[in-house]
Amino acid sequence: MGRREDPAWAMGTVGLTAARERGDIRRKFQNSLTVTRSMIDRLGLEKELHGHMGCVNCLEWNRNGSILASASDDLHVILWDPYKHKQLCNVSTGHTGNIFSVKFISDDLIATCAADGSVRARAVTGSASMLECSCHCGRVKRLAVTPEKPHMVWSAGEDGLVLQHDLRAPHHCNTDSKNVLVNLLNHMGRYAEAKCLALNPRRPYQMAVGANDFYVRLYDIRMIKL
Repeated sequence: MGRREDPAWAMGTVGLTAARERGDIRRKFQNSLTVTRSMIDRLGLEKELHGHMGCVNCLEWNRNGSILASASDDLHVILWDPYKHKQLCNVSTGHTGNIFSVKFISDDLIATCAADGSVRARAVTGSASMLECSCHCGRVKRLAVTPEKPHMVWSAGEDGLVLQHDLRAPHHCNTDSKNVLVNLLNHMGRYAEAKCLALNPRRPYQMAVGANDFYVRLYDIRMIKL
């Protein structure tokens, strides 16, 4: 007489894990573990957050996930409480073109860049601006920040430049900007456009830059002299 097989649910979590590693779980039950009705239900829409008057182009969470920032063609950044589904703050950025990127410098400081060619940093409350930079000669597509350097912001623009902004230093825009970190025009020619950038969270000195060609370029920004 064959050994009676216990139902899979009777094995418990530890038993199921061990059986899966041995390959002892029947295919039908294994498939039922992959997709469940409760899992599908949890994937449903939780809430629509209303507040913007234009397309929402970018989103960003703060470091602990307690605040969500959204930036829009309406030139505003809205900070949301994702748990109570309510607005915390509606920031008029001062941009005159669609906002393409928003970053948290800290929970109460944000940086933005836009189609107007400018990079801005400001407190989420009050009217004071920490940075208003128009050194890019085209749309600014992406920003990068790192908690290891909370006073720094990096921007990638369609003029082919990656700029480094130090919020501690006074800034005056000019045609001979001293904050050019990477000039893709030197590598790609006059049609170069920087489209995106990202800092390695484990090695914040390692920067990746994407452009309008087939490559991702990696830089050690410690080795670049401004």
